[in-house]
Amino acid sequence: MGKLRTIVVGSGAGGITLALLLARAGRQVTVVESQSAVGGYLRRFTREGMRFDTGFHFSGGYTNIMRQVLHVLGLDEASRADLIPNRIVLRNTGDDLTIPAGSGFRGTEAVMCDSFAGDAPALHALFDAVDAVWKSTPMCDLRDLTPLRLDISPYDMQTVGDFYRSVGMGPAAGTAAGSFAMCHGSLPSEAAMSFHARVGYGIFDDLARPAGGGDPLIAAFLREAEKLDIDVRTGTTLLPFTETDADGECRTALLSDGSRLDADQVFFTIHPASACELLPEQARTPSLCRRLRRFRDSTAFFCSYYVVDEGTPFTPGLVSFFSDTDMDAILEGAGSSYSTGYLLEREPDLHGKMCSVVAAFRTMRPGFPEWAAPTPALRREDPRYREFKAEITEEIAADLTALYPEFKGRLRPVATGSPLTCRDYDPPTGSAYGVRNVCGQARLCGRLPVRNFVLAGQSVLVPGVMGAMLASFTVFRQAVGEETYCRVIRDSGIS
Repeated sequence: MGKLRTIVVGSGAGGITLALLLARAGRQVTVVESQSAVGGYLRRFTREGMRFDTGFHFSGGYTNIMRQVLHVLGLDEASRADLIPNRIVLRNTGDDLTIPAGSGFRGTEAVMCDSFAGDAPALHALFDAVDAVWKSTPMCDLRDLTPLRLDISPYDMQTVGDFYRSVGMGPAAGTAAGSFAMCHGSLPSEAAMSFHARVGYGIFDDLARPAGGGDPLIAAFLREAEKLDIDVRTGTTLLPFTETDADGECRTALLSDGSRLDADQVFFTIHPASACELLPEQARTPSLCRRLRRFRDSTAFFCSYYVVDEGTPFTPGLVSFFSDTDMDAILEGAGSSYSTGYLLEREPDLHGKMCSVVAAFRTMRPGFPEWAAPTPALRREDPRYREFKAEITEEIAADLTALYPEFKGRLRPVATGSPLTCRDYDPPTGSAYGVRNVCGQARLCGRLPVRNFVLAGQSVLVPGVMGAMLASFTVFRQAVGEETYCRVIRDSGIS
C-alpha cells in the first residue's frame, strides 16, 4: 500500500477550503470532483463573449471575516471586492428604499428606520440581536484562538417569525429588513433567529460584489494547489464503499475512472444525501436514514442573464424585488408569491470591452417544473419546457423594466437556467443552499458512521460561499485538533 492520502469530495467553496487547510497541515490531499472543472457554484460560464456567474454573485464579510479566510488560505488575490448598494422593492406595499454602498451596519439600520419610522423600535431590536449573535459566534474572527466552544444561544431556539412577533415587527419592515432570507432560503416561520442573524450581519455591514466573481478564487486555488502538491481529479466520482474494516473505517476508495486511492480520511463537501449514498450499507443506520428523511431543502432559483444595450443609463448594484410580504410563501414557491434578486454589473467581455449585464435569480421550488423531462437532452427538445423558460424570463425582465423604464426594449436575454438545470449541475436536488434550516433540528455535519469519514457539505454557521468556507474551517479544526489548527492560523501571518 502506498502512502495514505486524505480525500476531499467536491471542489466548491467548501471543498477547496478544506483541501488547502489540510495540505497546509501537512496532509497529502486528493480532491475528487464530478464536474469537468473545479469550483462548483464559484464557476462562471461564457455566453456571447460575456462571463456570467453560476451562483456566486455577492457576499458580505469582505472587510472582515471573508478577507481573513482568504488570507489564511493564501488566496489574497481573490479578496478584491466592490461595495454595492441594495435597492429593496416591495411591490404590494409600494415601499422602495435604497441602502447606499458602504453604509455599514448601523448606517443600514438608520436607512431602515427612516423608511419604516413606525417600526423603528422593532428594527433597533432586530439590529441589536443580529449584532449580538454575530459577535458571539465562534469563528467570526479567525485571530481568536481560544478553544472552540459551541454554546447554545436563546436565539438558537427562537424562529425568525417568533422574534418578529416578540418585538412587534410589521410585515413590510420585516420583509425589507429580512430580505436576506433569500440568502439562506429557509422559511422565517422555521429558521432559527441565530442562523438568520449570522447571514444578516454580513449583508448589512458590507454587501460587496467580488471582482471577477469566482474566477479569481478558482485561479488562486489552482495555483496554491500546485504549490502544495494537491492532487486534483475532475470528471470522476467516488464509487460507493462496500464495507468497513475491523476498525470501522474505509481505507480504499474506488473511482469511476477505474483508479484506486488508499485514504486515511475522507471529507465530503457535498449534499448529505449524496454523501450517505456512498457509505457502506451497514453504515446507513436506521437513525441516520430517519434524520435524512426529516431534512427538507431550501429554495431554488430560476436564473436568467441579460445584456443591456450600450448607452442605456445604468447604475451597478443589487435590486431585491418582492411580489408581496409573505416570505414563507415566497421561499416555498407557493402560489404567485416570489422574489427576484437582480445584480446589475459593469463587466468586461472577453475582448476587454465594458458591458452592462444583469444576472437575475427568482425563487422557485427545487425540482420545478415537476412535469418536465428528467434529462437535459429531452428537456431541450420539449416545446412546453422552452415556452415555460421563455415565459419566466419575460416576467423577470418585465419586473425589472417596471423599476427601470429606460431598460424597456434594451434588455436582451442571453442565458437561462431553471431549478432543473441546477439539479443537473448540483445533484440531488439543486436547492440553492442545501438542507433548509429548521429551528431545533440538528443538521448533519461532522463525523459520519464510518470512523474516518467527515461531512462538511452543509453551511451550519452561515449559508452561501462564506458559510461553506467557514464550515470547512470549523470541521477542519475539529478533525485535526486545536494544536494543529492554531499552527495553521499562526503560520498564515494573519493579524
